[in-house]
Amino acid sequence: MKNLFNKELVFLDIESPNANELFKIIADELQNKGFVNEKYHDGLINREKDFPTGLQLEDYSVSIPHTDPETVKKDFIAIVRPRSPIMFSLMEDNDKKTPVDLCFFIGLRDGKKSPLALMELISLIQNHKLILSVLNEKNRKKIIEEIQEVRFT
Repeated sequence: MKNLFNKELVFLDIESPNANELFKIIADELQNKGFVNEKYHDGLINREKDFPTGLQLEDYSVSIPHTDPETVKKDFIAIVRPRSPIMFSLMEDNDKKTPVDLCFFIGLRDGKKSPLALMELISLIQNHKLILSVLNEKNRKKIIEEIQEVRFT
């Protein structure tokens, strides 16, 4: 899982008024870098509508936007930190929203790998010290180094 992260896919202080606009910004970046195809953006919006990805933890909220493998050209996990929190529906209750501080966009070409990647990512997200560091760090390379120091299963 560590090799899915790279500093090219760390987006800090992204200005966006809502999740759909954030999806557009990130989908364009990922498409320009050759990680996804033109269907990725619509896939994110549709999947988020049906299966929201917001997770509320003790001191912060995160989301894990992802969509179908057919939209992915190269496997990745992009780290996106909005300038201001963005409202996402909660994974466990579509009717409730949480202000998300950090997003992990997942793209995997093999759908069978998704459950394991999600489990590992949720474990990483629960690493309070790491997430608080990522929320405050300004250096993309340091963010990736900190994540890669975490022990994955």
